[in-house]
Amino acid sequence: MSRYFSLVSSSALMSSVFLLTGCPPPPDLTQWQRPDSTIDDARVAMGQCGVPLPGPEPSFTDNESVLYYQCMEGKGFTYKGGVHICDYYKNTPACIEKQQGHPLSQRQLEALPFVADEGFHPIKPDSGRNEYQLISWRKAGASRHFSHATENDKLALQVMYKCGYPKPLGSVPFIPTVLKAAKVQQCMLDNGFEPKHKLMLVCRNYPQVTGCKK
Repeated sequence: MSRYFSLVSSSALMSSVFLLTGCPPPPDLTQWQRPDSTIDDARVAMGQCGVPLPGPEPSFTDNESVLYYQCMEGKGFTYKGGVHICDYYKNTPACIEKQQGHPLSQRQLEALPFVADEGFHPIKPDSGRNEYQLISWRKAGASRHFSHATENDKLALQVMYKCGYPKPLGSVPFIPTVLKAAKVQQCMLDNGFEPKHKLMLVCRNYPQVTGCKK
């Protein structure tokens, strides 16, 4: 079953989410607090939760960002401002599992809405966006030089239609389930295309999904 998807429009909310997702920038180190703990304690905890400082910035999926946040909470830290990440990512497996008190079944996981692939996103009226801004694939090995962008996008768009993306892109007001998105993306891969951003792949987010190579 497809789920309706609404984009967050509040700039203040987006700022909070930005601070909580992916690898927090150095100032974020000062946002974690725990009674009788120092900033060095927070640094150690962040490293144990997957965000070593100093170190390269990790690429987190939404669910991995939630797990990082929950790991810090499990060590007794809270994020300043009282922001709770599951208020923003309530449809991630980590948030649902915390709410229901037990792991998701395979069926539950594959029925979740999949938001990481922009090719499935709806375009809101008067947003000023067009479908070419939602093209999320390119031919594997294609030149990434800007002079080839239009040609590459036209080629990718036709195959996206063929594989099951909305036609035109942005015209459907809901996004697909994890399982449906996985099948559409596999079609793109089988046709020799690669994602513009690897974090948009269902199998990168949830490798246990049916059809993902183990």
